[in-house]
Amino acid sequence: MIKALLIAPYTGMIEAVKQLKVPEDFQLDTKLANLEEAIRLAEEAESQGYDIIISRGGTAGLIEEIVSIPVVHIDITGYDMLRVFTLIQDARNPVAFIGFENICRGARTLNGILDYNIKMFTINQRDEVRLLLKELKNERYEIVIGDVVTVEEAQKIGLRGFLITSGKEAIFDAFDEARRKYALYQKTSNKTKRYLSILQSIPISMAVVDRDNNLFFNNLSLKEQALLKNIIRKKEIDEALHHVLLSNTMKWKVINVDSVQIELKIFPVSDTEEKLVGIQLCSIKKHNESDAVRMITKIIHKPVLGDSTYAKNLRRQINILAATNKRLFISGEFGTGKMTIAKSIHFHKFGQNHPLFVVNCEIMTANDLQVLEEKLSDYQKGTVIFEHIENIVSVDQKRLIKLIKATEETIQMIFLSEKNIPSLLENQGVLLSLIEKISSVSFSTQPLRKRKEDLKAFIFYYLSDFHTEFGNETLGIRPEALEVLKKLKWPGNFVELKKKVRELSLRSTGYYIEKKHVNDLLSEEETHSRETKKENGFYVPSHLTLAEMEQVLIQKVFEEERGNQTRTAKRLGMNRTTLWRKLNSNQENP
Repeated sequence: MIKALLIAPYTGMIEAVKQLKVPEDFQLDTKLANLEEAIRLAEEAESQGYDIIISRGGTAGLIEEIVSIPVVHIDITGYDMLRVFTLIQDARNPVAFIGFENICRGARTLNGILDYNIKMFTINQRDEVRLLLKELKNERYEIVIGDVVTVEEAQKIGLRGFLITSGKEAIFDAFDEARRKYALYQKTSNKTKRYLSILQSIPISMAVVDRDNNLFFNNLSLKEQALLKNIIRKKEIDEALHHVLLSNTMKWKVINVDSVQIELKIFPVSDTEEKLVGIQLCSIKKHNESDAVRMITKIIHKPVLGDSTYAKNLRRQINILAATNKRLFISGEFGTGKMTIAKSIHFHKFGQNHPLFVVNCEIMTANDLQVLEEKLSDYQKGTVIFEHIENIVSVDQKRLIKLIKATEETIQMIFLSEKNIPSLLENQGVLLSLIEKISSVSFSTQPLRKRKEDLKAFIFYYLSDFHTEFGNETLGIRPEALEVLKKLKWPGNFVELKKKVRELSLRSTGYYIEKKHVNDLLSEEETHSRETKKENGFYVPSHLTLAEMEQVLIQKVFEEERGNQTRTAKRLGMNRTTLWRKLNSNQENP
């Protein structure tokens, strides 16, 4: 029995493996990680007695350098390239393919055979990707095909990336290669056992790092490890570690990170061949926390899709709004992309260089405003998005006005609401002075029922997401199936569309959503709707996971309560904070 760990650089690979029948001579575990995180998992796998590691691309190459057990590379096959080429066959704008020569060689051949207009760009080193992407953006390329790193870098600068996923053919080939390597090469290591013995003898929470701040060993809990990883590269900690290393003296340090105050004791480790520094976590204390205020640390650009007049105007408007410092008010129905538009404005204005905070006014308290004030005092620039501004309680409104005045020269503020300005004026619960402050510039989003010509673009966008995330092989939709969807009213807007597309992709047995799939789904929904009215209940598809069933229930009640979180939480028997977190796990799309 071969004990193997497959480290997948994207979620779709894990889903693809789940659909395969793993060979009987393999005990296979799967983990999701890329590059640096994969290195940590690989090191753990070696200490846990795995015989072999399977991964792909640059991730496999990095793992191979730091472990002594065999590493198998999952190759990219012609089938894999054909799948991703099919996804972009209708692209109107220039498409670029980026990869090393061994990948581009096959892609170039396939591109020629199929007569696609895809431009090939060969790289020799990984660090060439970022500069190449910037050049492509200047040349008006909008779509880039590549590996995980290439796609992530493309999204950072506003390009749309299509990931080359590995299909079942490549995974089965990897099993064959793993079997051959296992037969030829088995090697064990006692190094980790020695480290574990040392760590077990130390009764305090500590870690040891080398002169480059690389973790040498630790006896920390997973939570403590996460905190240490977060602070180890901070400038003030880096300076403290090097001071101890050079002076050979102990140093104390207090640092605040992620609403936690950490007290550190940094000391030199004596009598070692390498220059090592010890870090003792003496105290970890939580300071002011907020459930209503969250910081978005990973800001990914999402394109405004579609060729409708509204979509074209919205793309221009986002660029214009990003260039202004005026406060913005965005109104629109639930699920019409208000949050995504707000994030896009931040991305165009600041990129990933400055923080983005999201504040849920429906659960915000005076303490939350204080926390927000404290956070903003640490930054010279950034964006704050206030969602559900219509639900802010009166006691917090005057304090918010003061905060707006204090930060209007440095912080971009964007306010989201399902009510427009006239509706807010009719609401006596919102101060006129606050309405004046938040509505320097205002505009409304259009519901999906008024954007039918953009429907196809969104369907392909969601399908490409599902292809990457879940390994779904549905690549498109038949024109006659699309026409059926265009006739729907879409009360749930893009949230409803995304759910329907996912359901249809799961039903599809081929590469395209057929008209029959759409009609069957709508028929079932109509039947269940009638039964629901009779039984005063609702239908939950049995193929969903428990977490997905919970989302269906929450969304159903949320829609029935017309987006009111207070009433929704009361009906579901949970507090508003918990409801807010669960709703945010299913983000709306533009």
